[in-house]
Amino acid sequence: MALKPCTTTPKEAEVASPSLPVLKERGQREVFCGLTGIVWLHRKMQDAFFLVVGSRTCAHLIQSAAGVMIFAEPRFGTAILGDRDLAGLADANDELERVVEQLLSRRPDIKTLFLVGSCPSEVIKLDLGTAAEKLNRQYFPKTRVLNYSGSGIETTFTQGEDACLGSMVPVLPEKETEDPALMVVGSLADVVEDQFQRLFDQLGVGPVSFFPPRRSKELPRVGKGTKQ
Repeated sequence: MALKPCTTTPKEAEVASPSLPVLKERGQREVFCGLTGIVWLHRKMQDAFFLVVGSRTCAHLIQSAAGVMIFAEPRFGTAILGDRDLAGLADANDELERVVEQLLSRRPDIKTLFLVGSCPSEVIKLDLGTAAEKLNRQYFPKTRVLNYSGSGIETTFTQGEDACLGSMVPVLPEKETEDPALMVVGSLADVVEDQFQRLFDQLGVGPVSFFPPRRSKELPRVGKGTKQ
């Protein structure tokens, strides 16, 4: 397979479609895929771990986005598909369970483990939802296992964060009352969250919760009176 260069000159293009304007889509479609949301999500939730099921390209992408100077043991990693996986010589689900067992035995401080899907065709074939449910039954309540897709085919940039938060919504605890409350949705730096809280307190707005929380197990309660 060879890449054929475009030989059409701007003049020829103008003649071919004189009435059609040249449109260029700008914005988040031109930036990294949804996996990059892990960079700020893992900093926000200090007891969560993001395990990307993908290729070496996924690993390099996240490492490049996060920066190479990491002075503490990171809370994200990539379960890289190897030659045996690609050749069908190993059961991918068994391999994933083995990696998760190895990870949690080494990092008992992990309270929430996210299985993150990516875009290689071999990963798309995996049912990470079923895998997460099975692992969750095995490790909950010590560790909750959730899953979402950060695939560049399905998500771009901040949509990866949206998918992550969406996976947490079903496990949010319910409020027993319908009293009004405010929930601020989206990953904020701790100092920004503290500033927001001070402003809300000064304005007399409350109670206020932030989602995602700093601790993944300290999920905010939601009810009919909760607004975001």
